[in-house]
Amino acid sequence: KGQRCHLRANLEGLVTGDRVVWCEGDPMGVVVAQRERHSVLSRPDPYGKLKPVAANIDQILLVIAPFPEPHANLIDRYLVAAEVVGIEPVILLNKMDLLDAHPDRQTAIDDLLAIYPTLGYTVLRTSTRTGGLQSLHDALRERTSVFVGQSGVGKSSLVNALLPDADIR
Repeated sequence: KGQRCHLRANLEGLVTGDRVVWCEGDPMGVVVAQRERHSVLSRPDPYGKLKPVAANIDQILLVIAPFPEPHANLIDRYLVAAEVVGIEPVILLNKMDLLDAHPDRQTAIDDLLAIYPTLGYTVLRTSTRTGGLQSLHDALRERTSVFVGQSGVGKSSLVNALLPDADIR
Protein backbone atom coordinates (compact mmCIF):
# COMPACT_ATOMS: atom_id res chain seq x y z
CA LYS A 1 0.00 0.00 0.00
CA GLY A 2 1.27 3.45 -0.90
CA GLN A 3 1.53 6.54 1.26
CA ARG A 4 0.51 9.93 -0.10
CA CYS A 5 3.31 12.42 0.38
CA HIS A 6 4.14 16.06 -0.04
CA LEU A 7 7.38 16.85 -1.82
CA ARG A 8 9.92 19.03 -0.05
CA ALA A 9 10.27 22.28 -2.00
CA ASN A 10 13.97 21.80 -2.83
CA LEU A 11 13.31 18.50 -4.65
CA GLU A 12 12.61 18.78 -8.35
CA GLY A 13 12.32 16.41 -11.25
CA LEU A 14 11.31 13.19 -9.55
CA VAL A 15 10.22 10.56 -12.08
CA THR A 16 8.79 7.07 -11.99
CA GLY A 17 11.34 4.72 -10.48
CA ASP A 18 13.12 7.29 -8.34
CA ARG A 19 14.04 6.06 -4.88
CA VAL A 20 13.41 8.53 -2.12
CA VAL A 21 13.73 9.06 1.60
CA TRP A 22 10.44 9.97 3.22
CA CYS A 23 9.00 10.58 6.65
CA GLU A 24 5.65 9.09 7.58
CA GLY A 25 2.89 11.52 8.50
CA ASP A 26 -0.81 11.53 9.16
CA PRO A 27 -2.51 11.98 6.77
CA MET A 28 0.40 12.93 4.47
CA GLY A 29 4.07 11.95 4.58
CA VAL A 30 6.92 14.10 3.29
CA VAL A 31 9.55 13.16 0.71
CA VAL A 32 12.74 14.65 2.13
CA ALA A 33 15.47 13.41 -0.24
CA GLN A 34 16.09 11.72 -3.56
CA ARG A 35 18.55 8.82 -3.66
CA GLU A 36 21.15 8.49 -6.40
CA ARG A 37 19.91 7.00 -9.66
CA HIS A 38 21.70 4.03 -11.22
CA SER A 39 20.05 4.63 -14.61
CA VAL A 40 17.94 7.31 -16.25
CA LEU A 41 15.74 6.99 -19.31
CA SER A 42 15.22 10.36 -21.02
CA ARG A 43 13.50 11.72 -24.08
CA PRO A 44 13.44 15.12 -25.76
CA ASP A 45 10.83 17.65 -24.69
CA PRO A 46 9.10 19.86 -27.32
CA TYR A 47 12.16 22.16 -27.27
CA GLY A 48 14.70 19.37 -27.88
CA LYS A 49 16.03 19.32 -24.32
CA LEU A 50 16.37 15.86 -22.75
CA LYS A 51 14.03 15.26 -19.84
CA PRO A 52 14.13 12.20 -17.59
CA VAL A 53 11.00 10.04 -17.78
CA ALA A 54 12.02 7.04 -15.66
CA ALA A 55 14.84 6.13 -13.29
CA ASN A 56 16.49 3.01 -11.90
CA ILE A 57 15.35 0.89 -14.83
CA ASP A 58 17.06 -2.49 -15.41
CA GLN A 59 15.35 -3.44 -18.64
CA ILE A 60 13.61 -1.79 -21.60
CA LEU A 61 11.04 -3.91 -23.41
CA LEU A 62 10.74 -2.66 -26.95
CA VAL A 63 7.22 -3.69 -27.95
CA ILE A 64 6.52 -4.19 -31.64
CA ALA A 65 3.58 -5.83 -33.39
CA PRO A 66 2.69 -7.05 -36.87
CA PHE A 67 0.59 -3.90 -37.25
CA PRO A 68 1.70 -1.14 -37.30
CA GLU A 69 4.49 -2.67 -39.37
CA PRO A 70 7.81 -2.63 -37.52
CA HIS A 71 10.93 -1.37 -39.29
CA ALA A 72 14.55 -2.23 -38.55
CA ASN A 73 15.53 1.43 -38.28
CA LEU A 74 12.97 1.99 -35.50
CA ILE A 75 14.08 -1.12 -33.61
CA ASP A 76 17.74 -0.15 -34.05
CA ARG A 77 17.13 3.39 -32.76
CA TYR A 78 15.56 2.01 -29.58
CA LEU A 79 18.39 -0.51 -29.16
CA VAL A 80 21.03 2.21 -29.54
CA ALA A 81 19.20 4.44 -27.05
CA ALA A 82 19.05 1.57 -24.53
CA GLU A 83 22.74 0.74 -25.00
CA VAL A 84 23.76 4.41 -24.60
CA VAL A 85 22.10 4.60 -21.16
CA GLY A 86 23.27 1.13 -20.17
CA ILE A 87 19.83 -0.44 -19.81
CA GLU A 88 19.32 -3.97 -21.15
CA PRO A 89 16.89 -4.03 -24.10
CA VAL A 90 14.51 -6.88 -24.92
CA ILE A 91 12.54 -7.00 -28.17
CA LEU A 92 8.95 -8.09 -27.56
CA LEU A 93 6.83 -9.07 -30.56
CA ASN A 94 3.27 -8.70 -29.32
CA LYS A 95 -0.06 -9.52 -31.01
CA MET A 96 1.28 -12.77 -32.44
CA ASP A 97 -2.32 -13.87 -33.00
CA LEU A 98 -2.60 -11.35 -35.87
CA LEU A 99 -0.07 -13.38 -37.86
CA ASP A 100 -2.48 -16.32 -38.24
CA ALA A 101 -4.48 -14.35 -40.80
CA HIS A 102 -1.37 -12.86 -42.46
CA PRO A 103 1.21 -15.59 -43.20
CA ASP A 104 3.16 -13.23 -45.49
CA ARG A 105 3.63 -10.89 -42.53
CA GLN A 106 4.96 -13.85 -40.47
CA THR A 107 7.78 -14.40 -42.97
CA ALA A 108 8.62 -10.69 -43.08
CA ILE A 109 8.72 -10.43 -39.27
CA ASP A 110 10.80 -13.59 -38.94
CA ASP A 111 13.27 -12.15 -41.46
CA LEU A 112 13.31 -8.78 -39.67
CA LEU A 113 13.96 -10.27 -36.22
CA ALA A 114 16.42 -13.02 -37.25
CA ILE A 115 19.53 -10.85 -36.78
CA TYR A 116 18.84 -9.71 -33.21
CA PRO A 117 19.43 -13.00 -31.31
CA THR A 118 22.73 -13.40 -33.19
CA LEU A 119 23.74 -10.00 -31.77
CA GLY A 120 22.89 -11.11 -28.23
CA TYR A 121 19.44 -9.55 -27.92
CA THR A 122 16.52 -11.44 -26.43
CA VAL A 123 13.41 -11.63 -28.61
CA LEU A 124 10.14 -12.64 -26.94
CA ARG A 125 6.83 -13.38 -28.69
CA THR A 126 3.50 -12.85 -26.96
CA SER A 127 -0.19 -12.34 -27.41
CA THR A 128 -2.63 -11.24 -24.74
CA ARG A 129 -5.24 -13.32 -26.59
CA THR A 130 -3.42 -16.57 -27.34
CA GLY A 131 -0.48 -16.81 -24.94
CA GLY A 132 3.23 -16.44 -24.51
CA LEU A 133 2.82 -14.41 -21.35
CA GLN A 134 4.78 -16.87 -19.19
CA SER A 135 8.03 -16.02 -20.98
CA LEU A 136 7.24 -12.34 -20.43
CA HIS A 137 6.53 -12.98 -16.73
CA ASP A 138 9.89 -14.75 -16.48
CA ALA A 139 11.70 -11.85 -18.19
CA LEU A 140 10.08 -9.32 -15.83
CA ARG A 141 10.75 -11.24 -12.61
CA GLU A 142 13.15 -9.44 -10.24
CA ARG A 143 13.61 -6.61 -12.75
CA THR A 144 12.47 -3.01 -13.00
CA SER A 145 11.23 -2.68 -16.56
CA VAL A 146 9.64 -0.17 -18.87
CA PHE A 147 7.62 -0.83 -22.03
CA VAL A 148 8.36 1.40 -25.04
CA GLY A 149 7.11 1.33 -28.61
CA GLN A 150 4.78 2.82 -31.16
CA SER A 151 1.17 3.55 -30.42
CA GLY A 152 -1.06 0.56 -31.12
CA VAL A 153 1.45 -2.23 -30.41
CA GLY A 154 -0.35 -3.33 -27.23
CA LYS A 155 1.69 -1.88 -24.37
CA SER A 156 -1.40 -1.12 -22.27
CA SER A 157 -2.95 -4.49 -23.11
CA LEU A 158 0.20 -6.22 -21.89
CA VAL A 159 0.18 -4.28 -18.63
CA ASN A 160 -3.51 -5.07 -18.15
CA ALA A 161 -2.85 -8.77 -18.78
CA LEU A 162 0.07 -8.77 -16.34
CA LEU A 163 -1.65 -6.62 -13.70
CA PRO A 164 -5.40 -7.11 -14.13
CA ASP A 165 -6.24 -4.99 -11.08
CA ALA A 166 -4.27 -1.98 -12.37
CA ASP A 167 -7.05 -0.93 -14.83
CA ILE A 168 -4.61 0.77 -17.23
CA ARG A 169 -6.05 2.73 -20.14
